[in-house]
Formats: sequence, C-alpha cells, structure tokens
Amino acid sequence: MLFLGFYIKIYDDRPDVKTLLDNDFAHEKIILSSYESINEYITDCKDDFIVLMTVGYRTDKLVLQKLWQTPCAYLGMLGSDYKVNTLLTELWDEGFDADKISHLFTPIGLNIYSKTSKEIAVSIAAQIILQKNKNLPTGRSKPISSSFSHD
Repeated sequence: MLFLGFYIKIYDDRPDVKTLLDNDFAHEKIILSSYESINEYITDCKDDFIVLMTVGYRTDKLVLQKLWQTPCAYLGMLGSDYKVNTLLTELWDEGFDADKISHLFTPIGLNIYSKTSKEIAVSIAAQIILQKNKNLPTGRSKPISSSFSHD
C-alpha cells in the first residue's frame, strides 16, 4: 500500500515484535498499552482505510467492537470464512446490529481465488483501491465488449 501512495500507520499492543520493529513500509508505528484503547487513537478517520489483522481472533473481535461505529472510508478484517462467520455470529448474538456492521469488508480482499500471501495482498489492495475510487469517473464511455468488433 505504501507503493500505491497510502500513508501507513500500524497499531500494535506488542512493543517487542520483530516484524513490527523491522517494518520499513509503515510511516508510523503506534504501540498501544492494550487494544482496549484503540478507539482513542482512531477517531477522525472518515477518509481512512482501516485493515484489521491483529494477532488473533479475540483481539480482532475486541478491535472490531471498538471501531465498528467509527465512520471511515473502509473497514476490512482479515480472516478465513470460518473465523469471520464465527466472529460475526457472536457479535450479532451479543446485540450488534447487522445493518450497522454491513459496511465491514470481510473476509478482506476481492475474491481472485488467492492462494499465496502475495496474491492475498494484491486482492486486498485491489479492494481498497476499488473503494477509494468508486465515485470517480472511469474514463470509459462504454464497456469494452460493446465497442469491440468481431468482424
């Protein structure tokens, strides 16, 4: 996402994680005392794209509970179909309004049948770009199929 012009912030509650410390792709690395306080750091983000991918299911759920009402341009959560369905079922059983969480993109990424981590990264980037550009004109006057002649 850095190479696509996005400003990257990482929030983590593990200050000594090597992958965080060695991450050269983030502009900012914010260490939290706990994910319980994430909504104190992410407040005015109506133009921001938030990708939720903590270390595990319980912390993903906690962060989602803290951020689900935060207006943002994009809120996506990484996870398998099973994890996502289980987590959302739990949230709905706990009283989360399905309509209010309908803006959540999960599992994150366009379905391009990704198998590798690089392919998954491309699918996530593509979905975020699609959301970022959804209100821009395409520059195409008509679909390619209607302008292509088979003669």
